[in-house]
Amino acid sequence: MVSWRGVSLALDRASRFARRDGSMIASVKTELAAIAAATDVGFDAGGEAVAAIKRLAGELEAANPTPVTARADSLMKGRWRLLYSSFGLQRDATLARLSFNALPKTPVTVTDLWQEVDPATGLYDNVVDHLEGSAITLGQFKPAGDQRLDVVFTEMLVIGLGAARVPIDNAKIPPLHSDVTYLDDDFRLNRGSYGNLYVLQLVEREPARWAREG
Repeated sequence: MVSWRGVSLALDRASRFARRDGSMIASVKTELAAIAAATDVGFDAGGEAVAAIKRLAGELEAANPTPVTARADSLMKGRWRLLYSSFGLQRDATLARLSFNALPKTPVTVTDLWQEVDPATGLYDNVVDHLEGSAITLGQFKPAGDQRLDVVFTEMLVIGLGAARVPIDNAKIPPLHSDVTYLDDDFRLNRGSYGNLYVLQLVEREPARWAREG
C-alpha cells in the first residue's frame, strides 16, 4: 500500500500559487510529476493522490501558456512518456486489452507507456512496452479546434510474442478525440474522449520512426 504522506502538503502548496509565471508553472509541474510517479503511472492511485493530481492539473490548465495547443506543431512533436493516467491502467494486462481487442488475450506485464507524435505527418502512436516486447497502436490525428485533436487508430504492431501487424476495426470503436489542455516545451496534459486525464513529459523532440517501418 502506497503511503501518501506529503500529498496534502502538495495540495496546500499548489493552492498558494497565485501568479501565472514560469516559476509557478515549474513548481506545479514538479509537484505533479512527483505525485504521478508515486501512483506508479496511475496503476496504484489512491484517493488522496488522485485529488492532488486533479488539483495540480487544474492549476496547470489555468496557466496554459499555449492557447492553440492543437496547432502548436513544434511543441507537440516528439516522444512523450506517460507519467499518469486516470484510465484505470493495470500492470497485468492482455494484448487484447491494449489493442481494442484486435489481438489475442495473451497475458503481458506492462513496464512503460509512451506516445509518438509528429504533426507534419499526423503520426499519433501509442506505445506500450511490456516484459515480452512492445504493442504499438498506430494512429493518425488532425486538429479539430484550438485544443481538440480528432484521432483514428488504424493498426496494431506487435514486437515480440510473435511479431505481427493487425488492422483495427474502427467500425467497432466510437469516434475518438483528445483535448490538449496544457502544453509547453516539455510537459503536456490531455483529456481523452471519456474525460480521462493523461500527464505526459517530453523525452525526445524527434519521435521514433521504427513503428512505421516495414
